[in-house]
Amino acid sequence: METSSKKYRLAPLLLGKYHYLIPRILCFTFFFCFSVTTFCQDLGQIGKAKLFKLTGGVAANAIFYDGQSNREPFTYFLTGNINLNISGVYNIPFSFSYSNQEFRSSNPFSYNRLSIHPSYKWVTTHIGDVSMTFSPYTLSGHQFTGLGVDLTPGSRFKVSAMYGRLLKESEFNPDDPQSQPAYRRIGYGIKTSYDFEKFSIGAIFFKASDDKNSINTPVPIELELQPKENAVVSIEGRVKLFDKGEVNVEVASSTITEDTNAEGEAENSSVLSALVKTNATTQHYKAFNASFSYPVGQGTVGVGYEYIDPDYRTLGAYFFNNDLENITLNATQNLFENKVNIAFNAGLQRDDLDNTKSTQLQRVVSAVNLTYNASEKLSLSGGYSNFQSYTNIKDQFDFINEVSQIDNLDTLDFQQISQNANLNTNYILTDTETRKRNLNIALSFQNAVNKQGGRTVENGDSNFYNGSASYTFGYPIINLNISTAVNISYSTIGTDTGVTYGPIVSANKQFFDKKLRTTGSVSYNQSNNNGEKQGDVTNIRLGSSYTYLKKHNFNLNVLSQFRNSTTSSNDFTVTFGYNYILDKFNPRFKLPEREKKKKEKKKRVRKSKADEIIQFKYRDSLYRGTRAEINVQLEDLQNHSHFDHIPGYKKGELSMLRQIVADEKNKNEYRVKAFVFLKELYSYEDFLAGYNQLIFETLIELRRDMQRLDYAFEKAFVKAKIAVDNHSLHKRTEEERQNSAKALQERYKELQQNSNTALARLIGHRWTLPIIKSYNSLKKVENPDKFLRELMEQEKENIFRMKDKKEDDQKIELYIITQIIDFYLKKSLKYTDPDKFDLKYVEKN
Repeated sequence: METSSKKYRLAPLLLGKYHYLIPRILCFTFFFCFSVTTFCQDLGQIGKAKLFKLTGGVAANAIFYDGQSNREPFTYFLTGNINLNISGVYNIPFSFSYSNQEFRSSNPFSYNRLSIHPSYKWVTTHIGDVSMTFSPYTLSGHQFTGLGVDLTPGSRFKVSAMYGRLLKESEFNPDDPQSQPAYRRIGYGIKTSYDFEKFSIGAIFFKASDDKNSINTPVPIELELQPKENAVVSIEGRVKLFDKGEVNVEVASSTITEDTNAEGEAENSSVLSALVKTNATTQHYKAFNASFSYPVGQGTVGVGYEYIDPDYRTLGAYFFNNDLENITLNATQNLFENKVNIAFNAGLQRDDLDNTKSTQLQRVVSAVNLTYNASEKLSLSGGYSNFQSYTNIKDQFDFINEVSQIDNLDTLDFQQISQNANLNTNYILTDTETRKRNLNIALSFQNAVNKQGGRTVENGDSNFYNGSASYTFGYPIINLNISTAVNISYSTIGTDTGVTYGPIVSANKQFFDKKLRTTGSVSYNQSNNNGEKQGDVTNIRLGSSYTYLKKHNFNLNVLSQFRNSTTSSNDFTVTFGYNYILDKFNPRFKLPEREKKKKEKKKRVRKSKADEIIQFKYRDSLYRGTRAEINVQLEDLQNHSHFDHIPGYKKGELSMLRQIVADEKNKNEYRVKAFVFLKELYSYEDFLAGYNQLIFETLIELRRDMQRLDYAFEKAFVKAKIAVDNHSLHKRTEEERQNSAKALQERYKELQQNSNTALARLIGHRWTLPIIKSYNSLKKVENPDKFLRELMEQEKENIFRMKDKKEDDQKIELYIITQIIDFYLKKSLKYTDPDKFDLKYVEKN
């Protein structure tokens, strides 16, 4: 077979589809609300409150990179969250994010956003690139470009509405195999609810459709792009029982036409059939959710039930868990004057509700968590969970060929049992004005067993043990903290054993009245498998942060990483960031004497409030003291070596958030802003805890699509190759081709290019597919091979940044899949030959 190049790219595996419809009544509602917001201000408030108050902050970060990973050498990020308050009654929140980072493929999503959220009394509007949520089964967090409004004219009545473009049109580009053709999709919806004394009731309507005329370039059949249309209705309600108990119920129905170009009649109809174009591809789905909770003692008990039809989905949400039935039970209780907290959860889940799958899966989950604050110095927390799943493979051949009813009994029944336990102890050894000592010990255990027919399968028993111990000593007078820690992980998978261990030493020092903060750390990790060394990683981190006039924050972080395994590699990363806090913009429009008296009064009030004792709890840690004391606690926590691994750009943002907390004078608002800061501080740690699961779930989705498209790629190549072979110039010599008509030459070259592109997709796909298939369990991701380890390490910070910026789940999965394909494609160039391949499904031509 003829090929012109051995460099090729893989075809896209996830595609979008879009459409439009313009409801004038919603547009009128938006413009009316915006007019009310603009012109109906209460002029009586002017003079009583500050005329202008600007709060929030802006941040800029630049990242320089030099190394072997597939990253751009220079990227920058601009973000901002600003609120303008006028006369104390009119708010205009404004947020934006912009980056020069390129994602190497055209797609129907926007990575840079601009949004404004003006509000006046009971009217809040959303303008630009925004997202809204009506319920999990209708509109749920889908970003759109357009207008939205929330109306709360009273304490009982609420209305929300939206109209906008859910997805933008994207033309098919044959020169960019990773481009994603898509139709423009327009959606609109409304949610209303009314709260009575003993119960509440609400209704939701949402509709979305694709504009099939929004793109002009023909799309290959194998990409399976069709214009869709969807309508969803939902009824939800809440009822109070026995004065304290509460029941919540939601029932939803979704009708979706998979291809509005198709012919034929729908098999059945629903109340939504009149709202969409129905044909043979129209399907109807339903979902149901109910829960009950009741307070008992110092806690609560609750039970829930959820049912979702197989394939249920709505165009107002990116992803959907469907084909499931859930029954859950939960309880929490505080004991011994809130020193002990116990939380219990249990659940049962099953799928294959319509009995059409080849397997049926059932899951049983139970978990208990205990927290004990023994004293001001000693705190303990622990937990245990038991996860069991049962899969029954319904093999039709065994059913047909069985001799008696007891033949093959349980031989195809799989059972998975996973147990998790953890224990964390924190003890304050010394806490004086001149010296602080702290000891922390954490242990965790995980056991997973796979059984078939009641017996453990080969290599089906695995155990994971993790332990860490850290010792921190500080000298508050000179603002110096030093921490040492040791981490070790031990695992057994069948007969294989693995050990990863290493120490870390870190220190942080503050200068110039705590305006300049410096940190440094050195860590080393070594991995061994069956007693043989597999590799080691050394990280050297240096960081600094300087605050100028409380509003300007500059931060600089440097990371040098040295990896040794089968090959050695060095990475060098420098991150520079600048943050500016806005909260003092207040032009003076009042007489100086009056302003002076007002300032003196505020000063007295501020001094009395500064001595107030504030107390709150976050993640088993108690924060108690005056604002100044808690400010020091939050600062010390942020500078702890435990958070040294946070990306540099995030550290600058955290400093800005902590400064916002320190400047807050209202006691209640102080707690709220402190919670926001602590949540963001732990966000990277939370992300890493679920990173392996995220990659595993993405690989599963990718594997399904790759398996499904294998035949399509081969068929597309054969079709393109036949077109080349049947062209009149194909069997001619090169000289004869050059002497032929120019139009014939151009057409022949175009067909050759199409054939080479299709071949490239096929070969790259065939090489990558078995590798993706091999990642068939979470353990394979937790203990990755060298390819996956390299990929996960180089993309970890990029994915966290998208999570941190609240990017939609589909954008994140799209990005991960794009990077996986691009990564393995480049690796495949070393291991494949375009001249050597086999056709699986059709005969060679």
